[in-house]
Amino acid sequence: MKNSFWQSAVTYGFIIGLGLIILSLVDWRLGFYGQNFAFSLLSYVAIIGGLVWGALAYRKQTGGVISYGTLISFSLVAVVVYTLVSGLFSLLLTQVIEPSYMEKTLAILEDSLIAKGIPDHQINMIMEATKKLAGLSMLGSFFVSILMGGVISLITSAFIQRKSNFGV
Repeated sequence: MKNSFWQSAVTYGFIIGLGLIILSLVDWRLGFYGQNFAFSLLSYVAIIGGLVWGALAYRKQTGGVISYGTLISFSLVAVVVYTLVSGLFSLLLTQVIEPSYMEKTLAILEDSLIAKGIPDHQINMIMEATKKLAGLSMLGSFFVSILMGGVISLITSAFIQRKSNFGV
């Protein structure tokens, strides 16, 4: 039996979310606290790879013919699912598993600002603003993740779509 549109999109979104959770756990255990460029890049590779894999699998389920709009819709559902899954895990990590996560992240940020030679008064302003906006950053991350996933979906869907021989 073929999976439905929704079942497939949610499944692949969940798989991508689990992959992002694994990357977050490794990042955290290595002490990078989200401040490592390689892990950020690896997260985008996982997202792109997961969306392409899911879209190709769904295209195969539909008999190999699928429209651009259907692929975008499929990918956006997967994006919302992986964003919710990874966002809920981030809340769990920062609030329950390691409540000091934010302090450690701020310490890494402060060290990097000092290493760049930024004057103390500017560092203090940056740190205060970052502390004040920390609560909003989680909500902002949700919307940025949806936006980035949407852009990735637009691009990948253009390459994965396949029209029938009749131009439909």
